[in-house]
Amino acid sequence: MGINLGKVKYKNAEVWFKFHKNHWNKGFATESLKEILRFGFNELNLHRIEAGCAVGNIGSIHVLEKAGMTREAHTRKLLPLSSGWSDNFGYAILATDTY
Repeated sequence: MGINLGKVKYKNAEVWFKFHKNHWNKGFATESLKEILRFGFNELNLHRIEAGCAVGNIGSIHVLEKAGMTREAHTRKLLPLSSGWSDNFGYAILATDTY
């Protein structure tokens, strides 16, 4: 799990996460993402934090939405997966949304 900061002027960042399947469905990803969002808004004073996931990745979709992120985009054939190119859902949350 991590956070990649964007340009200082825009006060934005992108978050990402990948957990081993032995740790799925235990709440670790959701709780970790909530803490990263809190850190980004409260400590780094960010304005916007974004994330993305493959449209078929139901687990990641649930994590992003449970953490309060809003689906804003559907980008075609963005992600190079082993099964081929996948569409991507773009999510974001603003400091004014909950933090």
